[in-house]
Amino acid sequence: MSIKFSKNNFLFFALFAGGIVLPTAILSFLSFRNIQNEIFLAQKTFDENRASFQKEVEDAVHKEQEKIYQETKAASLFLYEQPRSLLEFGNAAAFKEVSGIEAIFLYNDNKLVYPDISSRHFYKAADFSNAKPSPVEMQLFLEEQSLKSDKAAEQVYLTRSFRMLHSPFESTSDQVQNILGMTRLAYKKGNYPEALRLLRILEQHPHLQGYLHADITRSVNLLHFEILVKQKKHQEAEDYTLSVLTQFLQSDHIENISSARFFFEEAFTQILSFEDLSQEKREAFWNLRSNFNHQLGYMDILAKYRDMFSELLENELTSKEGILYSTDGPVTLFKMSYPQLSGNQIVIAKIDNDAYRNRIMDKVKSVAQSWKNIPFSIVDDNNSVLLGAIPDSAAVLSQTRISDAFDWDFSLYEKDVKEIRKESRQRMFLMYGLLSFSLITVILGSFLMLRFITQEHKLLAMKANFLSSVSHELKTPLTSIKMFAEMMARGRVQKTEKVQEYSGLIGKEASRLENLIGAILNYTRMEHGTGAFKWERLDFSICAQKVFDAIEDIGVEKGLEFHTKFEPNVYVMGDYTALYSLTQNLIENAIKYTNAPGEIAVNVYSEDNHVVFSVADTGVGIPISEQKNIFNDFYRVGDEMTRSTKGSGLGLAIVKRVAETHKATISLSSKPGKGSTFTIKFKKVD
Repeated sequence: MSIKFSKNNFLFFALFAGGIVLPTAILSFLSFRNIQNEIFLAQKTFDENRASFQKEVEDAVHKEQEKIYQETKAASLFLYEQPRSLLEFGNAAAFKEVSGIEAIFLYNDNKLVYPDISSRHFYKAADFSNAKPSPVEMQLFLEEQSLKSDKAAEQVYLTRSFRMLHSPFESTSDQVQNILGMTRLAYKKGNYPEALRLLRILEQHPHLQGYLHADITRSVNLLHFEILVKQKKHQEAEDYTLSVLTQFLQSDHIENISSARFFFEEAFTQILSFEDLSQEKREAFWNLRSNFNHQLGYMDILAKYRDMFSELLENELTSKEGILYSTDGPVTLFKMSYPQLSGNQIVIAKIDNDAYRNRIMDKVKSVAQSWKNIPFSIVDDNNSVLLGAIPDSAAVLSQTRISDAFDWDFSLYEKDVKEIRKESRQRMFLMYGLLSFSLITVILGSFLMLRFITQEHKLLAMKANFLSSVSHELKTPLTSIKMFAEMMARGRVQKTEKVQEYSGLIGKEASRLENLIGAILNYTRMEHGTGAFKWERLDFSICAQKVFDAIEDIGVEKGLEFHTKFEPNVYVMGDYTALYSLTQNLIENAIKYTNAPGEIAVNVYSEDNHVVFSVADTGVGIPISEQKNIFNDFYRVGDEMTRSTKGSGLGLAIVKRVAETHKATISLSSKPGKGSTFTIKFKKVD
């Protein structure tokens, strides 16, 4: 069968060749040429990438440092604008933290503004500090204590303390030890008033030392506070804590910050646990504790590195950025002033080395992810590699200092020529592979597209033949029916025998027409898939027997001999109408293509777990070259058979659809001139 192409098809092929095949061939040629220069291009690309990588790293570090400056500036402006004294903070969480910065200090005209823990911000608490007692008062006090004491040991402490306080030859340490001993005795007996009196004597002498020569001032304060708590004198305990805080803040030099922090933390914690504490006071002491600890930590830093702070304050900035760094061992500070800040404001920040380094390195890592093939290293002033690696024998192409805060050297190295060639070869193989794959895909796609178009034309031709055949098949019985009906209607047929004959012919032609329409409807039903089927358990032998009984007369009239076997109780799961159509098509085909005298065998039997249905005939047979096409839609074998037999070309297509839908297997055995055998195996159900 010849295939004719329309103008649209030629236009399609022209566009396909000009839009896909030709550009693909040109690009393939150019790609093969470019692949040959891959090594030169790889070296050039490496140089360009190295320069881009260096710029991106330097920009990333610079931007992150600028971000730290801006965050520090924002935090300092916040602290300038907010209340800075301990008791003026309304919210203890008002501090702004900057990742990479451990502490921020504010100055104005070289005077410390924050942290400000001067005593002028505190209200006056009850003053428990009395004037230093005179020797007479001390003597009266000791005598009073001796009269109240019943134990000889307590009398000994009192006598020794009186003598030591009046004797220039007695050491203060010995006096302290005796008064502490008396205090312990009074505290143990539960004489809290006596213990408080003794503690007040010790509190008149700041920075007292115990027997370990350690400052016991805060220990005395804590014992004083705990005695007041034991006495349930919560208000006095609160006032006492604030008075100690006032004395601490009024000191010219803040010392023993750790012991002070311990005392105030303990005192504030216990005060916050008082049930009778008002909500207003609870919030005030909560904020006081948080802010005091925060600022006390800052003061600890200020005390430890006072010389570095003083040096930074004295140094005038010459940098246009308004940033000056100072490093002493592991400690790094930077000063920020005009033009970063306005007026005489100055910020000095202490860098948190680990957090700062991690913050900068995270940015560099994110950049390095995109440049994995470029050897580099970032080394600190201790020659420790922070990121990257130092190659064994590669030459250093460039080395720059990338951090203002630390002495970090960023080095880029020459790439080994062998490695470049290896990578080039890998890319060449990859490009050759991709190019070959593209060419194969285009060629294969072109072949499949041409084949698809050819098949489409064949299908269109078969559909045209089908429509022509169906039209003829429909027209022939309709013509006969119309002719006989008109003859009978006009009274031209008078004899009863003729009326019966014509009536029989009308019924026969109507049955033929019904079968043709049924085949078309069944095919349409198959097209809708399994959703159009009604599944049930049925005996296939009964179905096949009914079909055979309905069409046996056609074969008998044609002079054919039938051999049948219908084994009972062979059940399958399926759609009755579809299976009926399958059986009918196979038996009718056998009758249609078998000439008299011929034989047809119809068998239904069980075999293992299957139900077997076979139709064998001694008809014309099917050539091997045609056997793969006979189940296609609208296909009919040979022009000779098409002319000599009537049909739509849908019978075997329906058989195949039904078999596939029921998950059955279909096989064909045929030889031209000797007949054909169709065998279908269904899955048996109990």
